[in-house]
Amino acid sequence: MSELPDHLNEWAVLWSRVRGAGPAANGSAVFVPAEADDSEARTQAQEGGLPLLGDYLFLTAATAEIAAAHSLPENAQVASAPMEDYDVAEISVFDHPVGGGRISVGEQAAVIGNLRFETAQDRDAYEPALLATLAEEAFLHGARTLILIVDPDEADRFLASGWTAAGRVLSFGQA
Repeated sequence: MSELPDHLNEWAVLWSRVRGAGPAANGSAVFVPAEADDSEARTQAQEGGLPLLGDYLFLTAATAEIAAAHSLPENAQVASAPMEDYDVAEISVFDHPVGGGRISVGEQAAVIGNLRFETAQDRDAYEPALLATLAEEAFLHGARTLILIVDPDEADRFLASGWTAAGRVLSFGQA
């Protein structure tokens, strides 16, 4: 996305919020653009005594596109609530929770995270609707870009549904 540089100053704070993590006292996360080499970041972290804790894909999508992509299945209900640093949404079927997630909305972008589902079948059935629900919340708050940071082995299903790989996030810190 051409707007991505405008959002880079807020993604780490928003990502920390949806993960329920405070500011890292002995660590950091580094955004590496899709076509860039990450060797300098790895070297600096190693010199500082910070081992690599995670290597994730940084995905982006237009908020309006994800919000409009899927509707909630007829037999499901969604509940959402604002928390201090993020909003939560949970999907249930006949009062049984099947999945949920968090979103933290900044001035220009929103980060979705902490996606969880009871089973792989629930993820397949309800993830698109959960993402649409969270995206609608971001859209209503004025965020035009969504950010989703995922493990590389999860990326294919998001890339197939309209998300774009904008880069990688390397997380360094004390284990």
